[in-house]
Amino acid sequence: MAPLTDPDPGAARTAARLSATLLSHVPPPGESAEQLYVVMVKQDPRLPEEAVYILVTPPRLAPAQYRVMHVKARDSVAFRVDAAEAEVTEAPIDGELTHALAQSWGAMTVGARWPEREDRIGRTMKWPPGVEYTFDYRGDNVYGQGDTVSPSAGTCSAALVTLGELLIQYADERDPAKRGAIREELLRQSRALAARLTARTP
Repeated sequence: MAPLTDPDPGAARTAARLSATLLSHVPPPGESAEQLYVVMVKQDPRLPEEAVYILVTPPRLAPAQYRVMHVKARDSVAFRVDAAEAEVTEAPIDGELTHALAQSWGAMTVGARWPEREDRIGRTMKWPPGVEYTFDYRGDNVYGQGDTVSPSAGTCSAALVTLGELLIQYADERDPAKRGAIREELLRQSRALAARLTARTP
């Protein structure tokens, strides 16, 4: 099955509906188009699906530019046959914070492909069903993807979920001072998770 966050998941119908709704603002691949960098898709069975992601303008003649997008479906797409309407907020994000996020996001998702790695994304199944998070990383010529369901507090997976939730708050916040405070917390927690992962790497 194609990743839920892939813009073109083909025959995976559920993934296709999610992508058509949540990633409809991602430019199609092209030489000058923005590209997906880090992505989190959130599926809470009680609420419409949502996603937060960073788009990067590749550095060619000028420094790279970044913006963060938060897209939330107005109605659940789970039982639809087409895309749903969505609410969209966005905000510029600086390179320092984006690179800090990429360090932890990349380490978690690329590591998720290898079961022997301690820093892989874990899955905890609970009843009633928990909130499912799917993560994507596309950078430095590597690709990583993984998911988790309501991860236990204190785990690296829970820390990654916290980063995603803070990124949603960052995109939604209109007050510059409050957004600045969220930025500092994102930077602190991103660096803390990256250091934790580095210490646990075999």
